[in-house]
Amino acid sequence: MQGAKPMDTIKVLTGEEAIDAYKVLSDESRRQILHALRARRMSTTELIEFLSAQDPEKVIKPQTVRYHIKELEKCGLVEQDGYEPTGNGDSHIMQKIWRATAENVFIATGDMDELPEYADTDLDRTLDIVGIMKELGFVLKNEQEMKKVAEDMTKRDRIRLRGLQLAKEALCEIRELDPKLYMLFRSVLSAVRLEEKDYIEYWELSRKITDILREAYERGKGKNPRVY
Repeated sequence: MQGAKPMDTIKVLTGEEAIDAYKVLSDESRRQILHALRARRMSTTELIEFLSAQDPEKVIKPQTVRYHIKELEKCGLVEQDGYEPTGNGDSHIMQKIWRATAENVFIATGDMDELPEYADTDLDRTLDIVGIMKELGFVLKNEQEMKKVAEDMTKRDRIRLRGLQLAKEALCEIRELDPKLYMLFRSVLSAVRLEEKDYIEYWELSRKITDILREAYERGKGKNPRVY
């Protein structure tokens, strides 16, 4: 077995690296992988087992985990740290071992100016989303109700885009911030930094959407095994 390389204590990402890291770490599974590799070196097989233990009901595909690792590797958050025998160590088949490159990762928030916001939500795409909800067992009363939900989703997302810009401006005042905290506070600030009128409308729309979908959920019980 090769000796484990020491991790950097802190890794500060700037420019394109910061933007790439933000995009990569927007995925929950990748955040979990990075967290696991901060604790110890692991093989792909061990990472699959780790992710499966986090959510036993979720099917974890090896090719998906390998893809996540490669994405983390491309932006310098993890790297290969040698090979080890598979199984109990008595096999001639070798497997790659992965490790995190740093104990703590920070992004220079000033570089987030170039990060694209959520794509503008158009009505056709939102209708597609609501249509998929129907396939999942949500039973809307009629096409008019479906259209109303889609319109309200579009209005809410446009307000949220305004909030995201305000959130980004506030976060730029902090020079470095952990990517997970950046995403958390950007989400929180996107609502709380809204002007009063937008803030009220945002939550009124959210409540209307949720109430309609809750009723549709109740009507759809039994129509899909994943709806309880």
